Amino acid sequence: MNVEEELREAMARHVADVHAPPTLGRSVRRARRRHTIRFRTAGAALVTAAVAVTVPAVLTSNEPQQVRGNETASAVVTTKVTVPDVNGLKLDQAVKTLRAAGLQVDDVSEIPEFVTEQKPAAGEQVEPGTKVTLFSALQDLGDLGDGREFGGIRVGYVPEGLSWGNWSGKNGFGKTSYTTTFDEPNKDRFYSIQIVVYEGDAASFVENRLAEFPGQGAETVEIKGKKAYLANVSEGGEVAKVGAYTEPEGGTHTIGWKLRDGLAVEVMMSQFRVKNIGKDKIKDELVKIAEGIHPISE
Repeated sequence: MNVEEELREAMARHVADVHAPPTLGRSVRRARRRHTIRFRTAGAALVTAAVAVTVPAVLTSNEPQQVRGNETASAVVTTKVTVPDVNGLKLDQAVKTLRAAGLQVDDVSEIPEFVTEQKPAAGEQVEPGTKVTLFSALQDLGDLGDGREFGGIRVGYVPEGLSWGNWSGKNGFGKTSYTTTFDEPNKDRFYSIQIVVYEGDAASFVENRLAEFPGQGAETVEIKGKKAYLANVSEGGEVAKVGAYTEPEGGTHTIGWKLRDGLAVEVMMSQFRVKNIGKDKIKDELVKIAEGIHPISE
C-alpha cells in the first residue's frame, strides 16, 4: 500500500460516521477548499496531510445531503492540546513538559534559568505541534514570592500596576549586593523599578555617592531622617545633568541612602517607566518607594 492509499484509508476512518452539516459548503469555500487532517501513527508521531476537497455547490437543507456522482463530503478532524503551565519551572523541565504534551519548543542551554512567561499562555487550546515561546530569567535568590523581601529589606510600597519581575541577582553591584525589579505585566519584559541592596562592604558604594553626588548636581532629600541623593545617573556612573530631571538619553533616575551601617539601598526608575508616568512624577514616586523600605530586622 502506498502513501496515498494510507492517507485515503485514514481519512475514511475519520469521516466514516460524520455527516456534512448545512454550513459545511460555506465554511469550506471560505477556507479555499483546503483542509488539514491530523492523525497519529503507531509511533505517536504527528502526521499532517493537506487534502483538497470538493463540495456540493449548495447545501441548504436541514436534512443530511446525499452524495452523488463525483461529489465528495469531507470533515476536519483535529485534536486540540491544552498548553501546560510551565511558569516558574526551570527551562529544561519546561521544555520536557511541553514536548510531552505534543508541542514544539526550541532547545535551551543548561543555564538554570526559570520560565517567567510563555506564549501561548497556559490553558490555551492549540493545535498539536504548535510552537511555544518561553521567556526566562535567573533567580539567584530563589523564589521571592511577591519580591518584597530580599537582601535583608522589606519593600512596603510598590506602585499600582507593578509586580515582581520573577528574577533576582546577587553580587552584580559588588560582593554581598542583591537586586530585583518590579515590572508592568505584558510589557515585553521592560523593567519599571529596580531595587539594589548593598550589604556589608558593598554599602560603601552608596556611601561614596552620598559624599560625591551633591557636588555633581544631585538633589539631596531625606528618607526617614537620613540623607539621600536623588539624581539622573549616566551609564558611566556620574550625575547626568545638573538640576531637575530632564534626562539625557540613557540616564537612570536613582535615589540612594543608608538604612544603617552596613546596609544601603538604591531605587532606580527605567526610562520606560518615566515615559509612562511623566517627568513631573519621578521624584514623588522614588521618594515614596524609598520611604516604604526598611530592614527586615526592625
